[in-house]
Amino acid sequence: MFLDEIQNIKGWEQWIKKFYDLYGEELKFVLTGSNSSLLSDQLATLLTGRMITQHVFPISFREYLDIEGFELKDPDVQRNEILHHFNKYLFKGGFPEVVLEKYMVINHLRLTEYFNSILLRDIVVGRKIQESAKLIELANYSLSNISTLLSYSKISNATGLSINSLKEYLLYLKQAYLIYQLNFFSYSVKDSTSIKMPRKVYCIDNGLRNSVSFTFSADEGRLAENLAFIELKRRKVEFFFWKEKREVDFVIKGRDGTLTGINCTYTDLSLIHI
Repeated sequence: MFLDEIQNIKGWEQWIKKFYDLYGEELKFVLTGSNSSLLSDQLATLLTGRMITQHVFPISFREYLDIEGFELKDPDVQRNEILHHFNKYLFKGGFPEVVLEKYMVINHLRLTEYFNSILLRDIVVGRKIQESAKLIELANYSLSNISTLLSYSKISNATGLSINSLKEYLLYLKQAYLIYQLNFFSYSVKDSTSIKMPRKVYCIDNGLRNSVSFTFSADEGRLAENLAFIELKRRKVEFFFWKEKREVDFVIKGRDGTLTGINCTYTDLSLIHI
């Protein structure tokens, strides 16, 4: 039984628990939703040990190549073709309907509709937000400044939101799977998550970001870094950023405590590779 966006129904957790207990050996339930409120504490308590959670990201570049019918054999020989497809993917993003659509105007309208739906349905209505204009301004500001070092005070000054409201709204944008925040690397968890420390913001999809952000350049470098961020999230690794005199875009922390640094660059003659 497939149930989509069931988190919008009051008391849905108890309903699932009831029918799971009645038909769990005969019937499999697949619950899907575009908001992390689907992963409620109550559901986790009711179905402890009986459910598997899977986050589904927009399609990867390899999946994009499969959809385009491109078979990757020898990257060195196929370099120009790979670059051609990569540049399309870099700006188009990875939402399946957008990848399959050939007309840019339709894609722009569709992605703008995605953005508005996330803000209005999942956050403004779902969370009963009073300052909807401020929330939209924060979302636009965040998407326009992906991969940039930001502090709460800087964002607060730009949007006019108080620090408390800002933290709350950023959490809502994260729970709606629109943005992610990346913390500073420190061996101290307290220092890493401190409100005084800068952080980086990334978007779930480049195409979605490009459809609503206020930019005056192609931003290939930021988009490439955003792709790398989403790929690392897809691989379920623990990672941060680091900066003193120099900056490391991503610091991956291995299970054995080892650290791996990654810096992302983009030029017409090079590709990012993870």
